[in-house]
Amino acid sequence: MRDIGKNIRALRTRRGLSQDQLAEALHVTRQTVSNYETGRSRPDVEMLTALAEALGADVTEVLYGPAQTDRTARLRRVAAGAVVSALLLVLVWWGGRQAADLFERTYISAPFFLCKLILLPLSLVALGWTAAQGALALLNARPPDRPWAAWTRRGILAVLAVWLLAMLPLTVSLIQGTLELLALRSAGGGYSFSQEIPANPISLFTVRHTNLLPPLSFLAGAVLGLLGFPGRRKPPEQ
Repeated sequence: MRDIGKNIRALRTRRGLSQDQLAEALHVTRQTVSNYETGRSRPDVEMLTALAEALGADVTEVLYGPAQTDRTARLRRVAAGAVVSALLLVLVWWGGRQAADLFERTYISAPFFLCKLILLPLSLVALGWTAAQGALALLNARPPDRPWAAWTRRGILAVLAVWLLAMLPLTVSLIQGTLELLALRSAGGGYSFSQEIPANPISLFTVRHTNLLPPLSFLAGAVLGLLGFPGRRKPPEQ
């Protein structure tokens, strides 16, 4: 807490504000902000809250510094991402083995395509994000806090959302077809089954270029991680 002045200056610089701009947001004089930063005076509890809002930070960052707070939060995100990535990869591995066994016994291939077309890309997005966040934490680097970074994050998320929506009809159809085939097979004897598979340009492109899914998925996740997804929610400008 003895470095609260340095913390305020670091957060102000990160926010891209001058002392005059911060003073205007706080409705105080520039000299008051300068006194805070040089340690000649300290903000009270009410002013600490106002400073945190104006600087787009938490009160803990104002008190203890952005580096320590950010590092703890980043390590938690990396740990959570590693757990999610590991669970998804285990699910892909286990699902792939089950799908291969099912195909050998029944010639039903839909579960294999579900693993390859849906589960594997999602797991690689999570893995790419975790790797990027881990690299930032290791290098003690921060993602760019610029408008272009936020727009790039939104663009990648929009592409992923459109892709998932486009793949949804195919996914539902594959699951439904698998269940119906298993039901027919459990009834005994031979079976014949035909199903119209829904398709759209995105799902057709995905099926025809499955070799592109792993690198593109990992790259999308890595870029999201490097650009700081999820981004910090900033308060409205005062």
